[in-house]
Amino acid sequence: MEKAAMPRGRHYPALLAALVFTLSGCATTYGLGQAALDEGRYADAAAKFETALKERPERTDALVGLGITRYKQQGYDEAIANLSQAVSQDPKRADARLYLGLSYLERGDNGAAAEQLRAFRGLAHSAGVAGQVDDALELIQGDHALSQKTRRFVAASLEFAVKAEQDRRNAQWASSMWPYDGYDNWFYWDLTR
Repeated sequence: MEKAAMPRGRHYPALLAALVFTLSGCATTYGLGQAALDEGRYADAAAKFETALKERPERTDALVGLGITRYKQQGYDEAIANLSQAVSQDPKRADARLYLGLSYLERGDNGAAAEQLRAFRGLAHSAGVAGQVDDALELIQGDHALSQKTRRFVAASLEFAVKAEQDRRNAQWASSMWPYDGYDNWFYWDLTR
C-alpha cells in the first residue's frame, strides 16, 4: 500500500493554512470573535460574540468567549454573569470554570474562586496544570488576605499554565501531521525541498 504524497515546497504552507482556516471555523461570527480574542482585540471580540449569541442564543462557546473577553477587559461582574450561565448550560466546560474562578478571584471572592478552581482542577487533563491549581488554591484558602497584586499574579500564573499546556498539545498535534523523513529539524526539511 502506497502512502499518500504530501505536497512539498512552497505550496505546503498555503495548503496547511487553508486547511486550518477551514477547520477552525474562522468564517463564522464566533470564529471571528475567537480570532479577535486571541489577538487581544477585545472590543471586536465582544461584538462578534454578542452577534453570535443573537444569532444562536444557545451557543455555550460564544457565551464562554464573551465571558473571557469581559474578564480580559476587567469587567468581572459581566464575566461572572456570562460564565455562570455557560457553566449552568455545560458544567464540564473547563475554560468556563477557569475564567469564572479567575473572575471571582479578581473580584475578591475567595470562596467562590476556590469552588470554581476546584471544579476546573477536576476537569484538567494535565498534572502540571493541576499542580498549578493546587498551589493557587493553597494561596487563596490561606489565613492571610491577598493583595490585588497577588490576586493578579495568581490569575496570570494559572492562565499561563493553561496556555502553555494548550501550546504543548497543539505542537504535538502539529508534529504528528508534519511529514518527517529523518531530519531532526523541520525548518531544515522545508528549506531543502
